[in-house]
Amino acid sequence: MAVIERRPGPDGHASFRVRIRLKGYAPQSATFENITQAKRWAQGTEASMREGRYFKAPESKRKTVADLVNRYIEEVLPRKPKSQKQQARQLRWWSKELGYLVLADLTPARHRVGAR
Repeated sequence: MAVIERRPGPDGHASFRVRIRLKGYAPQSATFENITQAKRWAQGTEASMREGRYFKAPESKRKTVADLVNRYIEEVLPRKPKSQKQQARQLRWWSKELGYLVLADLTPARHRVGAR
């Protein structure tokens, strides 16, 4: 849930700090010069978190789909002996098709498999 606080500045102008706490995510906060920007950021960020498509910008711009696939293969697949071979094959295919994308650019609308 987002909370917006009005914070008076030393020059008399107010700023607005938004804090979002949502189960399963680290708390997020940002400060804005006006209430409209604060509300817009709060609504957008909270909606992204609820829809499961929220990544902090720096992390999502540094990691690629291939990084994500490789980590899954190394850390999760060893604990799935029955499906390991099949999933590894599928994951390698996804890595080959979309591995070059940074996570921030991966969206269903923009990237159809085979359409580059």
